[in-house]
Amino acid sequence: MDRVFIFPILPAVFDPLHKIDKPKTFDLQFNAINFCYKSSEPAVLTDFSLQLKSGKKVAVIGPTGSGISSLIQLMLRYRQPESGTITLSGQDLSRYRSEQCHDMIAVVPQHTYLFNSSIRENLLIANPSATQQQLEQACKKAQIHDFILSQPEGYDTWVGETGVKISGGQARRLSVARALLRDFELLILDEPGEGLDAKTEQELIQTLVENIGTKALLLITHSQTGLALMDEVIILEQGICTARGKYQSLIADHGYFKQLFSCDNVQ
Repeated sequence: MDRVFIFPILPAVFDPLHKIDKPKTFDLQFNAINFCYKSSEPAVLTDFSLQLKSGKKVAVIGPTGSGISSLIQLMLRYRQPESGTITLSGQDLSRYRSEQCHDMIAVVPQHTYLFNSSIRENLLIANPSATQQQLEQACKKAQIHDFILSQPEGYDTWVGETGVKISGGQARRLSVARALLRDFELLILDEPGEGLDAKTEQELIQTLVENIGTKALLLITHSQTGLALMDEVIILEQGICTARGKYQSLIADHGYFKQLFSCDNVQ
């Protein structure tokens, strides 16, 4: 009888044995990163550089498949680059354990998941010790507080399995509020306008920018909403940065923006 060898599936990233201290200041840098999921496949990111430090607001925009989602996986240490370096406050990111990255980085994902529970309990997942005042502050910033108060049971309103009793836009804003309850250093908004009308999306991003304080913000979007509020806008096409700069300059000069947006309605 032939022997059958079963090889274990190894994790994409290993955590270091020894935990290092959380940095006193947040400064995440991608330096000439090249990344692909399989060596036989084309590169997802090519010679890509990015800096996200305390107080900085950056937007990355590009078509589907341009490599944007891979940035989040690299930041959270789900994956590691083929070449180039990712550093956090001068230390190689690989020196930090995955849970440390997750603690410092709050992500509002493109697809929101809510548990079959109350609004309050869904929010407290992010911070079980949060007070009612903290819940309300987060929900006000996420433009969802007034809706919650309009419900007969307020914060004890049941959302149903996967949030079926509320709209997609309302679930989206609850996801934002949940992220804001965390003690993060970087907030990542992955398509925050999904399910929202243009006015609500603008108000949401405007409020978040005004209240981000010394934290870093990364906006991933296919919309022009909020881009004018960013310190830097990066255009990513097929894993390559084709342009970067202030939105006002890019919309005047770059062909990608001219294809997507009209210059008549800059937000």
